[in-house]
Amino acid sequence: MRAGQPRAHKAPPRRRGRPSAIDDSSPSAAAVLDAALDAFAARGFAGMSVREVARQLGVSHNLIPQRFGSKDRLWYAAVDHGFGLLLEDLMRVLEHPPPDDLSRLRAMVVRFVEANVARPALLRIINQEAGAGGPRLKYLFDRYIEPVRQFGEKILAQLHTQGQVRTKAVDLVYFLMTNGACGPITSPGLALHLGTMIDRQDPAAVRQYAEGVVDLLFEGIGPT
Repeated sequence: MRAGQPRAHKAPPRRRGRPSAIDDSSPSAAAVLDAALDAFAARGFAGMSVREVARQLGVSHNLIPQRFGSKDRLWYAAVDHGFGLLLEDLMRVLEHPPPDDLSRLRAMVVRFVEANVARPALLRIINQEAGAGGPRLKYLFDRYIEPVRQFGEKILAQLHTQGQVRTKAVDLVYFLMTNGACGPITSPGLALHLGTMIDRQDPAAVRQYAEGVVDLLFEGIGPT
């Protein structure tokens, strides 16, 4: 170094621990929650490993707990994230509402099936928690399932009074929408044996499947 030349300063080493808020290499919150949702759906709450999700995302195993806290809190955050996306999908139907209540109900059921076929983690988690019971199921029911049930009950009652449907049993319709129409997605191993696999990456195939099963459902509950 020449005399009088200012000494170059080295940048201080990055401290370990919490990533910088401007670290572009860190996955977004949505990406973490999507990965967590898939992991909970695949392995159940007890079998899900936060460390494995971090490994899949290529981040430090401390990053997820630092952002979301315990595995329990991560489950609630992932579920809220997933159902928020599902609600956005359903609300798009109302941007251009069909002309009557029966058409509106049909359009929303088609969209419900499409959305869950494209992202099956939520229904898989519901089925897991429904078998186990407990506070997580109560959260799912009170926050997400019961509002849908009440909405459907109101519409079905109106259509039944008008003679446009033969049943007002919203609980039966709910099971047909979820475990029935979405069965090939929530039970992929069985669907493979039955030959009813759906290419979830093909929107046209998903729409065709959704409209087909909803046609069958609505023909079944139509007037005699």
